[in-house]
Amino acid sequence: LQTPFLAIERELNQSHLERPEVVRSLLVALLARQHVILLGPPGTGKSRLVRDVCQRIVGRFFEWQLTRMSTPEEIFGPISLQGLQQDHYRRIATGKLPDAEIAYLDETFKASSAILNTLLAAMNERIFFNDGQAIPMPLEMMVGASNELPEDREELGALWDRFLIRHVVDYVKDPASFATLLTAVAHPTAQTTVTLADLKAAQQDVATVDVSDILPLLGQLRGELIKNGIIASDRRWRQSVGTVQANAWMNGHTVADAGDVTILQHVLWDEPDQRLSVAKSVLMLISPFDQEAQDILDDAKDAYLKAMALSDDDENRLITRINTIKALTAAAERLTSVANKAAGAGKSAVVANAGHAQLQGWARELQESLVNF
Repeated sequence: LQTPFLAIERELNQSHLERPEVVRSLLVALLARQHVILLGPPGTGKSRLVRDVCQRIVGRFFEWQLTRMSTPEEIFGPISLQGLQQDHYRRIATGKLPDAEIAYLDETFKASSAILNTLLAAMNERIFFNDGQAIPMPLEMMVGASNELPEDREELGALWDRFLIRHVVDYVKDPASFATLLTAVAHPTAQTTVTLADLKAAQQDVATVDVSDILPLLGQLRGELIKNGIIASDRRWRQSVGTVQANAWMNGHTVADAGDVTILQHVLWDEPDQRLSVAKSVLMLISPFDQEAQDILDDAKDAYLKAMALSDDDENRLITRINTIKALTAAAERLTSVANKAAGAGKSAVVANAGHAQLQGWARELQESLVNF
């Protein structure tokens, strides 16, 4: 069952640069029947990525861009004139949100009050009230996108809370990725797709993943976040278990382990400035060695980006890039030391092991830039 989902993940990562965590989160949300919100400036490829994911699922897809003037008819369907003649206020929802398995609402937080309340029931209970009757909805996942956080938290806070997985999407940062972005040519390739029957079977399989071993870990994480003033609702914690199960399933695990909990760094923050604190709490709890390795990589990446950003007429460019190559070599040695310590303690060293390839790539690019001197 995992094969097509892993194939989709690989294909998406090939065509969407620097988005591996967002891609994984979208697939996890689909498997856990949860919702995702993507925040970020225009032009970061949010809509393109969401459409690419949604087109891989053979089902009914609804997409709409909300504005302050959007009406319920645009989202939920027009009022039936025949129904009015029979004294029934009934909407024709065919082809609209109540009829969709997957939905994408761009500029989500521009939803009016008339749309908002219906969205809340649709996302949480998967029901749509039509002519006084609660109609079950086939909705598997809703993805929202916005250039900014909701301004009116009192009115839109409930909608914000319905999105379990949250990502801030920025422009590509790596110069190599930017070069690929400018030169990439779109070639039509075969795309892996998943039927709704396959999705349902996968969701049932996900629900069987054993999470008993990581429940104490979640309790510790909750306590750590509370110390930092970050409090997630009981509902969010309960729903987060499903995302851990889905992430474990994607990782090929029938029993969730500490590494599968990393998905929660995109679940437990409420304000963007809490993201780093949540991520560090998650990684420190899972493996302090992974956090140490991540800190080394973050420092190395900052140095690499600054060196590559120097203009051609900067007199310090040559010496800065040579020194940065030396710093990357030293960082690689530190990662090796971290991996050895982790192995000795029987802990995860995923970040340290994966980081070597990143450091080598950055050093290689810097070395190639020196040829022009």
